[in-house]
Amino acid sequence: MAGAVSAGPSTCRPLYGSFAWAYDLVVAHPAGGPPERLVARLRSLCLPSGALVVDAGCGTGRYAQALSDARFRVVGVDRSAALIQEARARSTPATFVCADLLAWDPGEPVDGVVCRGVLNDLVADADRRAAIVAFASWLRADGVLLADVRDWDATAARYAAGRVNGSFLQGARGPLRFSSVTSLDGARHLMRVRERCAGTVDGVASDEDYDFIMRCWTPEELSAYTTAAGFASFRIRRGADGGGAADRLWLVARR
Repeated sequence: MAGAVSAGPSTCRPLYGSFAWAYDLVVAHPAGGPPERLVARLRSLCLPSGALVVDAGCGTGRYAQALSDARFRVVGVDRSAALIQEARARSTPATFVCADLLAWDPGEPVDGVVCRGVLNDLVADADRRAAIVAFASWLRADGVLLADVRDWDATAARYAAGRVNGSFLQGARGPLRFSSVTSLDGARHLMRVRERCAGTVDGVASDEDYDFIMRCWTPEELSAYTTAAGFASFRIRRGADGGGAADRLWLVARR
């Protein structure tokens, strides 16, 4: 028999909180591409085994696990305690830290920083600028940053008529029905999303919805912030040219 029902608006994104256990089910194919592709890209940038890599916004740790398996030393950082708990449950030597990227310090220079999609959650100009500056400050001389963000032009084309997604999933802790409704604010390059997670978690019925905003990027903005952060060189590619989802901008920068 099911327990009490948890219903109504959540105080945080359910996939970052009470439904963090289902994140990898809902986001089965992340826009950052398969983890092994990320490993290959870092290898192509001449990062050797043993290099210290920070996974900024590591989520459930699937990329951190792949990096660790490839013999990188890995620190995963995320502000969601629930996602960090999921990451720590993996069988990996990576270290996971619950912290805000804008306030965290690695304590020593790192060889590489990877950041997949997280920068879309930063809406204010000051925070977006500060994140790129933080990444630069963590890196040793000649260290590399590999990041992806949502490309406004491609996102606007993809979601021009709005978008409704829905799926029914069976996880280890119970069944889950997930849905999302997305609309665009063209003047500010915003995506307005309403998500709903409903299911039975460990025998307890739960139903949560949450509204949040993501802000897409332009190549000009990404270039300006990367230049201002003091990177010695960088390149920005769009979509498939960067090796991943069509609605992404891909940044490779060297300190």
